[in-house]
Amino acid sequence: METYLMITQINDFIFCPRSLYFHNFLLNNFAPDNFREKPQIQGLAAHASFDQGSYSSCLHILQGTTVYSSKYHLLGRIDLFNTRTGCLTERKYSITAVYDGFRYQLYAQLFALSEMGYQVRNMILYSSKDNKKYPIPMPDQEQIAGFEQTLDSIRNYSPELDHSIPNLNKCRKCNYREICSWYPEEERS
Repeated sequence: METYLMITQINDFIFCPRSLYFHNFLLNNFAPDNFREKPQIQGLAAHASFDQGSYSSCLHILQGTTVYSSKYHLLGRIDLFNTRTGCLTERKYSITAVYDGFRYQLYAQLFALSEMGYQVRNMILYSSKDNKKYPIPMPDQEQIAGFEQTLDSIRNYSPELDHSIPNLNKCRKCNYREICSWYPEEERS
């Protein structure tokens, strides 16, 4: 039996594969607030109204709803889905660029909603910091293949076998940098 992945793990893995290892280790052994920094706290605040179901009282708006995909073995929650218009919205605190991780997270939600009988017609990334919307096109076959390859990479990842070169710009933004062997000693606080 294959283990289900959390949809949020897709974006985390693309940001840095090791972050999944640290996140799971720390989440299971320490209180989450011990390793959250300002970006994570802002992100949680941006999602609060969806997670609590208080964004809208309209019955045709699904908010903070749990979704799953049997095909891809994924489980997660959507921010917003308008069942009348078919618009799926993923909210982020701040979007400076549309990264594959953001797109793949939306694809996962799209596939899950489709399996659950909903028709997604369009997808949007929403940046709450500056109130900007970024339309995300429906995935083509090449994008689906990239999405599927990412899921395979997550499932097969082993930190001991990872010899990739870290991206120092990402490392500086990572809330696990102080415990990660990839982060250079001279950069540590």
